[in-house]
Amino acid sequence: MEKLIPLLLKYIQSRQIPGGVVVLIAHNARNFDVPFLKRDFSRCSYEIPPDWLFIDTLPLAHAVMKSEGSKVPSKVSLPALGEYYDIPLVGSAHRALSDVHLLAQVLQRLTHDLKLPISGLLQSSFK
Repeated sequence: MEKLIPLLLKYIQSRQIPGGVVVLIAHNARNFDVPFLKRDFSRCSYEIPPDWLFIDTLPLAHAVMKSEGSKVPSKVSLPALGEYYDIPLVGSAHRALSDVHLLAQVLQRLTHDLKLPISGLLQSSFK
């Protein structure tokens, strides 16, 4: 991670609109991805930039299921959401590119089902 974090920061900064925020989206971000990043950034003497926002699709999935009257399971995996929305997995589950493509499609469906505009999605973000 000591070599990867500077590359990640440089990569994201090269694509960031000057003065804008960075929005990173992950499934189960609040309990897995963000704590992982925080721990490793800290361990390597870096801080997560204050203009990074995180969006977790897991609470969005729970909201969709609840609004449809479905029993909300305690664990809703990304592959399970792909099945829920009948989105075919391209490649193997838990491989970066496959998961990114699946997450992008799931996010579209979640925001559509919740009638959630970008402003509403950003309101659900956290630092």
